[in-house]
Amino acid sequence: MKIGHILLICLAAAVLGDAFLLKHNRNGEDDWANWRDAHHCTPLMETDGSNRAGYRCDDGEVHYRWRQMR
Repeated sequence: MKIGHILLICLAAAVLGDAFLLKHNRNGEDDWANWRDAHHCTPLMETDGSNRAGYRCDDGEVHYRWRQMR
């Protein structure tokens, strides 16, 4: 097997792996959206200086989520 074939197989495996991860990455966001809606969470206007968004929920706590950079 030539080095070109091996590189092509590795590239194809990497592309398939990325596609799999992107497809299944959405589940966490869907779970958070369902939980956020069920607990009447409202976004906070202030930030903690990082890339996190705060939500005050009816459980009395502030929950932080990393903001998606899209």
